Amino acid sequence: MKFYFSSNQFPQLQPFDFRSRQQIIHLATAKLSPLAKFVLNLLKMAILIPPFFMLANVESWYFLIPLVFVLVGYFIVLRPLSLVFIGQHLDKAISQFERENS
Repeated sequence: MKFYFSSNQFPQLQPFDFRSRQQIIHLATAKLSPLAKFVLNLLKMAILIPPFFMLANVESWYFLIPLVFVLVGYFIVLRPLSLVFIGQHLDKAISQFERENS
């Protein structure tokens, strides 16, 4: 299983521009099963909640440290994790996108 950090790394999405890729990703996300959405959201919460608890307890400029963890967690872990989950639905989403735009 390949780990993608951006939507333009998918070979199927290479011919599309940024806006089209985002629409296709939205369609693929809608095709996720309820269980897959639940697991994905649990993983996201497990990664995002601890830094936010740290943010709530900090009163000085140290709040920047958990904020950096949240940003890094999103771009390094959460976005690629979401892309892994939707990878199996990309072909169906691309065909649906092309049907809707033709």
